[in-house]
Amino acid sequence: MKVEWRTEPGSRAVLEIEIPEDAMAQAMDHAYASLVQRVQIPGFRRGKAPREILERHVGAGALREEALRRLVPDTYAEAVTQAGIAPIAKPSIDIKEGTDGKGLRLTATVDVYPQVTLPDYRSLRVPRDGRAVTDEDVDGALDDIRARHGRLMSVGGETARRGDFVLLTVAAAPAGLERLQAGKELLVEVGGGLLPGPVEAALEGARAGETRTAGVEGAGDVTLHVTDVRRKELPALDDAFARTVSNQPTLAELRESLRTRLGQERAAEEAREVRDRVLGAVLEQTAIDLPESLIQHEIEHMMEDLSTRLRGRGLSLESYLRASEKDEAALRTELRPAADRRVRTRLLLDAVAEREALAVSEEEMTSEVEKLSADLHQDVAKVRAWLGEDGRYQSLRESVLRQKAMSLLVDVVSGAPAGEGSPEPGGSHSTSHTPGNSAIVPAGGVSPAGDASPAGDFSPQAG
Repeated sequence: MKVEWRTEPGSRAVLEIEIPEDAMAQAMDHAYASLVQRVQIPGFRRGKAPREILERHVGAGALREEALRRLVPDTYAEAVTQAGIAPIAKPSIDIKEGTDGKGLRLTATVDVYPQVTLPDYRSLRVPRDGRAVTDEDVDGALDDIRARHGRLMSVGGETARRGDFVLLTVAAAPAGLERLQAGKELLVEVGGGLLPGPVEAALEGARAGETRTAGVEGAGDVTLHVTDVRRKELPALDDAFARTVSNQPTLAELRESLRTRLGQERAAEEAREVRDRVLGAVLEQTAIDLPESLIQHEIEHMMEDLSTRLRGRGLSLESYLRASEKDEAALRTELRPAADRRVRTRLLLDAVAEREALAVSEEEMTSEVEKLSADLHQDVAKVRAWLGEDGRYQSLRESVLRQKAMSLLVDVVSGAPAGEGSPEPGGSHSTSHTPGNSAIVPAGGVSPAGDASPAGDFSPQAG
């Protein structure tokens, strides 16, 4: 068998395979031996009909089809091994007669794992933008707490200001305004955006007992009777306030508690931002000729993940599409950029893990399983049994390995000290490998899009 192959854009391989005439003849012999045992021909015991009788009974085309059914897959598999490629999808195979009508010529086109060419990421720099929590930040958090614990008090004859609340009755309104119906009583924040702009503008400066009229474009005039104007009265900032809104005995301790919490939140937010910026910077300089099949495969997983999360909320994909005023094709188009980035991210992290010789120990896996069990409030043995199904344990290992690769990239590119035992800097590097289990996707809300995460959503409920 002669095999020639070439690569095309999109990480696609084309194999030209020549099957000699004697191999085809042998395949026809095997096809006859198989069919004659399965086909009952009148006048002959099963398996005893001569070949020419069998051909007349089932047709020469059936015999050839049986021969190709066995020959083509075996030949393709041998050609793949001979070419040393790693297909990631089913091939498209075109079958033609060989030269001078002898033998066969197969043209197999198949997507292969893309080559990942990493940059010298150790020379990249994405600085951290750490910002300390200030007294003003703490004051703002205290103001938010005071606002939540404030009380609305009538201001008597004073006029309504922006931020005040007006208790009103709709005296008259045109049809079609959902919130403004004649006879309806409302408590509205002036400038809060609940009502049309002209209506809220008319309420500013109003006093209790007044009637105001405002025109709504495209609808008509709305007449409102102001019953009362109320202003939020905030509690005093003292130790009693601290004890009321928290478990802190003094205002000073409440402030320190808020400072600590804000610092933790800001650190977590900055860590996410640095991770995203590092990932973006390295991806921008990483060459990956991504095959279309990987993107489509990821879109399928994102669609399945969205459907699962919708079902968890008692919704269906169809109802989501109706509410979003889009069809499935439009949703798939919307998901494509995120799917592309997810796949590239996984391939990048896998390449970094390979380049840096990262590994996940059994102790680390045991720790991950125990952590997952604690997060799910489930027995460790039950979670371990679930992970043992459908390759989930291996998927978890790949996810942990990608987390380690992501942490290394963040440390290196953001300028943080590298971890103990980190490899020495290196230059550009090319490698070809599998993208891992693309079913691993970030947990999240109903929003269908999102960037890839090195971590995965591992829970028995997630399927």
